[in-house]
Amino acid sequence: MSLTETNICNMALGRIGANRILNIDDTSEDSTQNVLCQLHYDQTRDALLRSHWWRFARERVELVDSGVTPDFEWDYQFSLPDDFLAMRSIYEDRVSNENINPYELEGKTLLTDESEMFIRYIKQVTDPDDFDPLFIEVLVLQLALKLVSPLGGGEPRLRKELKDDLYVLMQSVRALDRQETNTAGRDTWNDERYS
Repeated sequence: MSLTETNICNMALGRIGANRILNIDDTSEDSTQNVLCQLHYDQTRDALLRSHWWRFARERVELVDSGVTPDFEWDYQFSLPDDFLAMRSIYEDRVSNENINPYELEGKTLLTDESEMFIRYIKQVTDPDDFDPLFIEVLVLQLALKLVSPLGGGEPRLRKELKDDLYVLMQSVRALDRQETNTAGRDTWNDERYS
């Protein structure tokens, strides 16, 4: 069975004891639960993606020069990918050990004095089938926290339980990340700065 946004919302609704929805995409379903899930789902997913270096959302790309020279301060302007959510790092030439000059993100562009840019970033992933199982668990808890006040009566005990569960789960996520990474001797100054 394929995982859907509706499934994820129903898991969150179940955590707070609220009624299920039939389909988050059905705009004719005007239940409070469906309206609130439509309101919060995309924003919560994207904020959660930005908040952590999720493995399933990592991407590498050589940026394309926009052909526009910034008015001042920088020599080059690169367009960021359409699915860009957060910067992870810039690839540096490990042979020469030269540090990359500074850069700045402005809107959908990266400004720098470098003539080419290779970046690692967090991309927007929208298909729930591509989500990591731990990401789903965190997303369910984050949604439940947003829905508990309007649908669960804002009960303090339930809110505390959700926050506690989220805290414990994020510790597990971070520990697993450390276990699944072995880049000894490969980190550059820039990599360390972003970790």
